[in-house]
Amino acid sequence: MVKHLPYLIAGALLLIMLFFGLESKKEDVIITSHVPASGQAISELTFKTLDGGTLKLSELQGKVVLINFWATWCPPCKEEMPIFEKEYKRCKDKGLEIIAVNMDSSERALSEFLKEKSYSFKVVRPTEELEKELKLMGFPTSYLLDREGKVYRIKLGVYRELEKDLKQLLGC
Repeated sequence: MVKHLPYLIAGALLLIMLFFGLESKKEDVIITSHVPASGQAISELTFKTLDGGTLKLSELQGKVVLINFWATWCPPCKEEMPIFEKEYKRCKDKGLEIIAVNMDSSERALSEFLKEKSYSFKVVRPTEELEKELKLMGFPTSYLLDREGKVYRIKLGVYRELEKDLKQLLGC
């Protein structure tokens, strides 16, 4: 028995680590992806376009809209941009719009970032009013709105399940 004790302890520790690892994974999904109660709508939002104009959320009425808050210094934000580009190209003709709201403190960082990367979806900046109202838990944070402007999903972190959600909302 004493001879096998180290193996028994190692096995017990492995089982404990496996258990807590799986529980942690479940918790990550619960915390980072939320399907709100039906009927919850986002109030009118206004964004600054990169050419100095404005974009109002109401201008996209009738479309499925992904609003993503991100920053150029954020590795998970950069990881999901190609996902958004792929899904936008695949579903824009079915009614998808993506608004990528850059939250960098400097517009210069965004400008330099966009020199290296180009995206076909809308990249905007928050208005001063929007910045004051926002209470984000971190970056990236995404809100997927259905055609009626109601929140379909709130996602914290990389939005890897976007394709599945767009199949539900747009059939694409």
